[in-house]
Order: sequence, then C-alpha cells, then structure tokens
Amino acid sequence: MPMSDNSIINENSYNLTPMLYDIRGFFILTFAYRNTLSSQVKFFAENLKGKHLECAIGTGTFTQICMKHARKKLKGQEFSLVGVDYSKALMGGAKKKLKGAELAIEDLRNMTYEDETFDTANLPNGYHTIGGIDEAMHEIVRVLKTGGTLYMNVLLYPGEGFMNSLSAKVNDYGQSIGILNRPYTREEVLESLPKFGLRLDDEKTIQNCIFLKTTKI
Repeated sequence: MPMSDNSIINENSYNLTPMLYDIRGFFILTFAYRNTLSSQVKFFAENLKGKHLECAIGTGTFTQICMKHARKKLKGQEFSLVGVDYSKALMGGAKKKLKGAELAIEDLRNMTYEDETFDTANLPNGYHTIGGIDEAMHEIVRVLKTGGTLYMNVLLYPGEGFMNSLSAKVNDYGQSIGILNRPYTREEVLESLPKFGLRLDDEKTIQNCIFLKTTKI
C-alpha cells in the first residue's frame, strides 16, 4: 500500500549496500519505467548548470554518470554540485563517488538552505517515491532562484499489454517494500505545476514515465 502523504519513505527500505541499491534501481528502471539509462542521463545532464542542487542523490552513481556525460558532450557547461538525500546509508556511497561535491543529509520537505540559493535543480526518479510530495516540491522551488530550472521525471500508471502488466507487478512490489509511494497520471502531474510556482517549458512521455523541464516563475 502507498504510504500516507505526510510521511517519507522509510529509510530502512533503502538500507542496502550502494551496489545492491543500484542493481535494484536498474531493475525498476527497466521494468517499471521502461526507460533506458542513456535517455535519462541525456535528459538530466542537460540541466547541470551553475550552482546545481541534485535532489535524492542516493548512492551518487546516476549523478556521476550525468556529470561525466555533461563534461564530455556538453563542453563549456559549468556547474558546481550540491547533493542531498535523507538516507545515511546511501550517502556513504555518494561520498566515495562524488569527490569535491557538497553532500548533505537533508529532508526534501524541510531543507536548511536559504531561499533562492540554486540556479538549477534535478529530481531524478524521486517524485513518485516521496510521501508529502507537495511539501517537498514547495521546498525545492523555494531554494531555487527565480528563473531557475527544475528537471524531473515522474512514474506514470502503466497502460495495457504484457510488458505493462510486468510494470504493474514491479510497482506493487515497490509499494509493498516502501520504495514507491505511488504512480501518477500525466494530467495530475501537469495540473500540479502552477501551485508549486513552476512554468512548464517542455514535457515528454517515454513509456511509463513523464519527463518535465520547468522554470520557477
């Protein structure tokens, strides 16, 4: 069952070694989102600009790949990285991978950063895992500068067909162990953006995931 909206996913659900966490994440990416890793890397790497906030950074593996892509393919795109996560277990892995980055244990629903601190922010594969997502989104937007960009993706309810029946089973598993709050519909995600103070710049649905480029207004 989904967790209540005023809770955050139980940290024990993420109390894995960083390697096992990454393996599980790749499994979910493949069968629930039905996305490729490369499509996600290209999307999120584009937004690594200025003083950048990476939300729910986890083990840092995905962020590390995005940073390498940006530096190799998007030359001249300068950025400094601040990564946050509430899981101490996962942050240990991130600290080993992301030397030189500023990493901190933070609850996305109540961050310690000042208003308008960051030029850009990413929320990769996290929106649908967070109970109390409205609080988290208001906080992310609060610490983002006016005119700053937020990129994120959101897991959608799967459609019909054999592969999507597998996706539904993976979603049920994710909810049962506490790593998924719930999927969303495309319409409810898009309709929520104005209340967070975000303008939609671009959106694209790839299989069971919607990718959003937004700007703080």
